[in-house]
Amino acid sequence: MDTKRLFNTVTVILLTFMLVTSCSTVPVTGRKQINLMSDSEVVKMTKAAFEQMKGQMKISQDPRMNDWVLEVSDRISQQVFWDMPLAEWEFIVFDAPGQVNAFAMPGGKVGVMSGLFDIVETQDELASVIAHEIAHVTARHTHERMSQAGILKAGSGISSLGTAIATGGMVHIAPSMSGQLAAWDRAKEVEADRIGMMYMARAGFDPNAAISVMGKMEKIIGAAGSQPYNSTHPTSQERLDVLHAYVDEAMVEYEKAKALAF
Repeated sequence: MDTKRLFNTVTVILLTFMLVTSCSTVPVTGRKQINLMSDSEVVKMTKAAFEQMKGQMKISQDPRMNDWVLEVSDRISQQVFWDMPLAEWEFIVFDAPGQVNAFAMPGGKVGVMSGLFDIVETQDELASVIAHEIAHVTARHTHERMSQAGILKAGSGISSLGTAIATGGMVHIAPSMSGQLAAWDRAKEVEADRIGMMYMARAGFDPNAAISVMGKMEKIIGAAGSQPYNSTHPTSQERLDVLHAYVDEAMVEYEKAKALAF
């Protein structure tokens, strides 16, 4: 057997072993996923990125925004403890007028852009956004995307993935794979909507607020005449359909949370 064939054979065996031994289960949905990235690797990268953001962006001192974010994030983070037991939580409001956005990173770093408060009117609505972002983390979507990129790349050249695995390097996504990853991203947005709705409900926030916020986003998008991130995100109407489909299930958890609060 020549060297190239031997290398490819060993790579296939290694990849198969890693796929078999690297399966995990997504919270709430129960979906099986492939995760080839270690938590420590991903957290190290995202922690550095978060620190860089704090150094480059202005942090809001608005007391209402900060109080809301701290209270909402604290309640939701308590509900996801078993899904993120080693998280070092940190909640920051960035002074970014006009930016209707929020994010969460592996390791427990949560950022909210002040522009989000242009559309959220209650803590329940804020909770729907933060819970969605934290759901991306507990579902290990960042880990999975990196793993998926490697697997897709392997389809156009198994040896390149073998080299990446051997060296621990990042695998660049081939242009031909961009459409597959876009579809993957859309599926993960919908999954995070479902998981986030359950998290907010268990934390005692009305899951109907998730529908309210998404309805507002639909109006904003309609007024703008386009769908932002249309290659990687489902339409707002598609996400509304998902939220409506699971709101009854989430309401059961919400009623349980309210009963325990008394």
